[in-house]
Amino acid sequence: MACKKSIERLKKRLNFKNKLSLLFKLYKYFNSRKISNYFKTKYSKNALLSYITYPFVKEQNLSHTNYFEAISHAKILNELGFNVDIIDYDYDRNVDFSKYRVLVGFGEQFTNYFNSGFTHMKTIYYGTGMHVCHQNNATLKRLKQVYQKKGIWLTKSTRYVEKTWTYQTMLVDAIIALGNDICKESYAKYYNGPIFIIPAPFYKVLDGYEILSKKTKNSAKGFLWFGGAGLIHKGLDLVLEYFIEHPELTLHICGPIKNEPDFEKLYYKELYQTPNIITHGFIDISSEHFKQILEECAFIIFASCSEGGGASVITAIGNGALIPIITKETTISTNFEVWIEDFTVEEIEKAVNKALSFSEDAIIEMQKANLEYVLENHSQTNYYKELKKAYIGILGYKDDL
Repeated sequence: MACKKSIERLKKRLNFKNKLSLLFKLYKYFNSRKISNYFKTKYSKNALLSYITYPFVKEQNLSHTNYFEAISHAKILNELGFNVDIIDYDYDRNVDFSKYRVLVGFGEQFTNYFNSGFTHMKTIYYGTGMHVCHQNNATLKRLKQVYQKKGIWLTKSTRYVEKTWTYQTMLVDAIIALGNDICKESYAKYYNGPIFIIPAPFYKVLDGYEILSKKTKNSAKGFLWFGGAGLIHKGLDLVLEYFIEHPELTLHICGPIKNEPDFEKLYYKELYQTPNIITHGFIDISSEHFKQILEECAFIIFASCSEGGGASVITAIGNGALIPIITKETTISTNFEVWIEDFTVEEIEKAVNKALSFSEDAIIEMQKANLEYVLENHSQTNYYKELKKAYIGILGYKDDL
């Protein structure tokens, strides 16, 4: 019997390894693939988009806005008269640069182009976050803070970029970056060319006004942390340390906590054994579950040290009419936010206390104002419009928007 069980366990392990092997092979396949002339047009000019290819071969999902962003870049280039080829940012095969007039995005091929000796192309870097020099410094500072408090290095909970491809943020003809002037300043420290900043888009899948009308009586003491990978980078440790000391408040956590087991182990008590902290894990933003969470919260709290337009914050506001309690490094501003001035529990406490001082009427008005701002400025329509304006400004086309 024991032998039979051992065989079954071995089969499961082998099946798991086979699945991992298949996933790796699929990744290598897509990485090595170039999508040629995606729109099947016959223009005289060609553009190469170096970003991600999966949006062009898979159905849309709502896990990240980069799906919509990638499709938007390709469509705009095509509208401006280019046949569009698409590769992944880490595409490692040779590229014939002689056939292209424009190279857009980021990654390995920017370095290859500048090393190639060609000089005929327009190069446009697409920045999905603050400048990598800022990001790496900021994320490592946060890593060290946690080490000094806890005595353990949680490197997998940062957003450190090891391969920075510095050519692409120094030598290009222009930069298009997600975010506001804070984001722009992070690039201007190292680059003296044109920088176009555009608001991050979000997926509107819920009716924010309906959710606002259904906010619970206790929502004024309800807070949401909603983010992706890099839990230290995004300040979850600080938020947990504050809320474990404030049982009169409720914190909902939505994000891929299980993907960072070292962080989860270190903060297990806060995440799973603290009554006023409810950890939901990764969540579908179109689900009834997420809708209920939004109805129970008045605020979203996010103490990230480096973002490109704060898409997760925008998503929560645009779908759930929340008031942001955020750091300036989220690189968003609705004009109706509460600022966290530094990456400390003390500054989080000051910001939360300010939020709690608002009257019931003031909270409702701020929720409406934030919702209206995001719906107007961060819609997919506005992102597309502003992105196209940036392209026209860089490539010299007449602005006919």
